[in-house]
This record gives sequence, structure tokens and C-alpha cells, in this order.
Amino acid sequence: MSSTRHGAPPPGDGVVQEQSVRRASALMAAGSIVSRPLGLVRQLMLVACLGVTGATADAFNTANQLPNIIYMLLSGGLLTAVLIPQITKAMKREDGGQEVIDRLLTICIGAILVVTVLATLLASPLVTIYRISPATRELATAFAIICLPQIFFYGLYAVLGQVLNARGRYASFMWTPVLANLVQIAGMAVFLQRYAHAAPPDAWTPEMVWLLAGTSTAGIALQALALVPDLRASGFRWRPRWGFRGYGFRSASTMAGWAFAALVVAQLGGYACAAVMNTVAGWAQHDGRQVAGITVYQLAFLVFMLPHGIITTSILTAIYPRMSRAAHDSATGDLRRLLTRGLTLPSVALVPITAAAIPLAVPGMAMVPRVSGDALSETALVFAIMILGLIPFGWTTLQQRFFFALEDGRTNLHLQILLTAIQITLALLALVGPRDHVVALIAAGQTLGNLAAAVAFVVIAQRRVGGLPLRHVLRLHVRLVLVSALAALATWGAVVGLSELLGTSRLDHLVQLLVGGVLFVLAFLGLARVFHIREVDDLLGPVAARLRRRTGAALSA
Repeated sequence: MSSTRHGAPPPGDGVVQEQSVRRASALMAAGSIVSRPLGLVRQLMLVACLGVTGATADAFNTANQLPNIIYMLLSGGLLTAVLIPQITKAMKREDGGQEVIDRLLTICIGAILVVTVLATLLASPLVTIYRISPATRELATAFAIICLPQIFFYGLYAVLGQVLNARGRYASFMWTPVLANLVQIAGMAVFLQRYAHAAPPDAWTPEMVWLLAGTSTAGIALQALALVPDLRASGFRWRPRWGFRGYGFRSASTMAGWAFAALVVAQLGGYACAAVMNTVAGWAQHDGRQVAGITVYQLAFLVFMLPHGIITTSILTAIYPRMSRAAHDSATGDLRRLLTRGLTLPSVALVPITAAAIPLAVPGMAMVPRVSGDALSETALVFAIMILGLIPFGWTTLQQRFFFALEDGRTNLHLQILLTAIQITLALLALVGPRDHVVALIAAGQTLGNLAAAVAFVVIAQRRVGGLPLRHVLRLHVRLVLVSALAALATWGAVVGLSELLGTSRLDHLVQLLVGGVLFVLAFLGLARVFHIREVDDLLGPVAARLRRRTGAALSA
């Protein structure tokens, strides 16, 4: 198959005509605004099915995490580091890059398929290395065998999505996860209707395993396959092509090697954290106790990822193809401008979100089913520690995109080693720390590691682009932090006051969450106006204008 235009290049000398960063980011954010909360609903239903703590919850979450971990290795080594830079290069060819892109996709999809088959065959040893207790290892292995084929569909989703993004089509890439969440939610709804909640490992039947794990995998498959209609509508057709010599893939393979090494380092950090949490949970179970484990970590991390996915990912996904083109064209000024946008645009929303999340952590986590008492306080603590690293986490994501655009995998690897070294150090300290707070210590390692890597990245990046407007970046962040901290103090006072007046039921926490949230928004917007933070008006201006137009149309109707 070939392009419907018979390989003709897209308009504009092979470069797809694109929307502005703000418009493209808004399109993707709209999809994330739906899919991320649905992901949270899915996680809450999973908690209802399995419980927050316990052997069954840890068995499923470890097994379901395996395809994500292995996919991340592929994503960093083959997809993120290679596809966008190579596709943007290829699209400048006379044929629009069709033949080169076909060969790239053949390499990537073939590698993903091979890895998926091997991982599924090795399900049992993969589960074993995560130190799942022997009592639940058989159940975790059964879950893993059904979940590991997700690797192929995660990879296919990423490959097709990168092609769409490089061609200036962003919406479906961010909207198809909605379908995955809906399928998984439907499967868990059936599960909750048919079977006992939080059943012990020895009570699980093959039908229960297949329903829960099978719908999880089916959702990921639909997420990937739903991109095909949009890809065809863009005029692209893929034909498998073999033979890779003479197409400039040598530099791409070198980049893939560096990126793969960085992801191996990152996954070693993730493995160390998961192994520590499972080890401490096993010690506690041996003593007849239950402590916060990997399920608490994943729940807090899922909520932490909501603003990152909606805001940071949307902006950086729109910026990345532009950065790659600027790097290929040696347009240092454009690269500097895009890098500055990546450092500042997300922060206008993320700084206040970080500040608001801390005083609202307890009432917010109280909305999660089966999370109460010690589990509530520990989950809220873990989330609050994570959220302090929200902006550094975003900057390290920008770091990867920046160095991949420059085809400099070596520096990215060095920064990842710095991040992971801090993360593993805190994880090892958690082994000798208080068992009730092992997850909190691991969350602290994540936050501190990302902070150190983010600072190092900014120092290095400004040299690469001939200087950055650091005074502007610092001034914006200081003003945002000051205004957000004042609003957070008012919110904290309201939450504390309401907690003394009300009880500890879920309804009481909901009142605290709503009152505190509204108070924070009003206080932040008022203080932002007083301190003349123009970027907040720039962010909210299009939304306000649209509301005014709709209100005017409704009144005139």
C-alpha cells in the first residue's frame, strides 16, 4: 500500500501544516480531560474489586504493571527517541518519506511483536523477580499471561500515534484511551456484579481471572486499533518493507541504543521500588499485619499523573515535532523559543495545582472507595510528597524530548542515572525505615530524583541553545509559587476548620474538598490579578471568551 496521494509529500515541502502549540495542546488536553478522570474511575473500581492492601491487589497490580514496564523500555529505545525525529526528517524527502517511514514501522512493529511473544512465554520468571509472595505467585502469573500481550498493543498505539503527531493530527491519539477505559470499566462492573469483592487468592477461579485481566487487555487493544481510521483519513498507508541499509538508520540505531540504556536504568529504579514495597509487605504479612504497598503507590501515582497527562503531556506532544524540525534545520532560535515554552506554559496551571493538592490531599483521597483510617492518611501523604515533584517530573519529560530532538542520547542517559541513583538510594533506606511509611520514602525518592535531574537539565540546555531567559522563567515561577502558597494557606485553614466542625464520613470529606477547592480557585485568581500575572489571563482568556460567546448566543436565542 502507498499513500493515497501516491507518495506525494504533504503540503509545505514535506512538512505538515500544523496548528499552533496552544490549539494542538488544547485538542489533546480535551481528550485527556475525559480519559484521565476515567482512568481514575477505573482505578477506583479496581480498588473495589481487589481492595487497597493485600496479596490479591498486589498480585494483579504487579502483573498488570509488567506490560507497562516492558513497553516503556521499547518506547524509550525505539519509539520516542527514533520515530518522531526520523519521521520529521523523512517527510522532507521528495516522496514525503513514505518508503523510509514504511521501513521504520516495519522495524518497530516487528520488534514489539517479538518482545511481546518472549515476555508472555517468560511470564512466570518475570513475576518471580518482583518478589511476589509464594502464596500469590500462581495467581499473579495467571494475570500476567493474559496482561502481557498488552505490550504489542501499547507499542502499536505509540507507533501509529507518533505517525499521526508528526503529520499534525493530535486528537485521536489523546481520545482513544477513553475507549480503553470504558472497556475496562465495563469489565469491572460485570466483575463486581458477579463475584465477591477483595476475594483472597485461593478463591479466584479461571473465569474471574479472565474477566478482570482479559477486559484490561481488550481495552488496550481497542485503544491501538481505533487509531487506524484516523491514520487512513490522513492519507497514510503502511506497507511492510524489509531491508534497512542506505536509509540513514545508523544514527537512529545509535540513538535507540542510548535511549534504551536510559530506560533500562529507569526501570531498574522502578524494579527496586516495587521489590522493596513487595518485600516489606511480605514481612508485614508474616507478622500478621498489612501495610501500604504497591497498590497505594499506584493509586497515588495515578492521581498525580492526572494534571501531568492533561497539561504537560498535551503541551510537550505538540512541541516535540517542532523541536525535532528546529534541531534538524539548526534553527537555534526556534529551539530556544520552544524550550522556553516547555518550561513555562505547563507551570501556569501546575504550580497552583501543586499548591491546592497538598491541603486537599486527605479529603480528596477519602473519595476513593475502601480508603479510610490509616490507609487514607498514608495514601494522602504519599500523594502530597509526589505532587511536590509535579513540575520537575514535567521538566524531565521535556528533557527527554529535547535531547531526543538533538539526537543526543548520551546526555539524557547521564541525567537518568542521576535521577535513578537518588530514587534507588531512598528505596534502600526504606528497607530500614518504618514499615508503615515505606511507600512515602519511595515517593520522596521520586520527587528528589526528578528535582535534581530537572535542575541539571536546565543548566545543560541553556548552553546548548545559547542561553535561556532564565530571569523570566524564575520570576514567573516565584510569582506563581507566592500566589499559590497564599491561596493554599487559606484553603488549609478552611479544611482544618471544617474537619473540626464536621465528622470523618465520606460526605464530610466531600464538603471539605468542594469548599476548599472553590476557595482556592477564587483566592488564586484574585491574587493573580493583584500581582498582575499576565500568563494566568493568557491561559484563561480563550476559555472566558468562549463562555461569553456561548452565554450571549443562549441569551439571544
